[in-house]
Amino acid sequence: MGKRGNRSRNRGQQNQNRPRPPKKKKAIPFDPEKHLLPPAPPEREYGACPLSGEEIDDIVNAIAHPQTGAPVRFESVIQSLRDQESEELAEDERLAYLGRGNFGIVKIEKKGRNRPELVVRKYFHYEDTHDKQRWRRELAPGISRDYIPNPQPLADLYSPEELAAFPRFDATSSAVNISRS
Repeated sequence: MGKRGNRSRNRGQQNQNRPRPPKKKKAIPFDPEKHLLPPAPPEREYGACPLSGEEIDDIVNAIAHPQTGAPVRFESVIQSLRDQESEELAEDERLAYLGRGNFGIVKIEKKGRNRPELVVRKYFHYEDTHDKQRWRRELAPGISRDYIPNPQPLADLYSPEELAAFPRFDATSSAVNISRS
């Protein structure tokens, strides 16, 4: 009879050693009224590419010219770096964009345990990262770190009478002691 008492004592409790399944997160439904995208960038003429003279057809992929800051076609930058480069590229090397205005000569080598690794043999710092170009800021006004929102003060949106009618939730207001009846 001794074992029977032990079983009934732990019956309602969960085993602490057993892992619990993770709780499923509830999916948030997409509501187009709440989730608005910023307005599209305005259609502009950016002029011809300073390097090739061709029209800039994809401004999102443009690179800033190091001296003028004007947008330059990505393909033109790659071609000018190939022309300027005195060294010949090996068969397994490529000229690639590395990000933040930097290009480089890259190669994939097999390292320890025969795992491929990207090796940059030479860097080219093309774009000046300290200057913020005006043409780039307007491409993503709601996302860019350079975008400074300009909210209107409440005094411009509402009259003094309407502002006084708003409930206040601080120590000086009478709205603090609202009863639930």
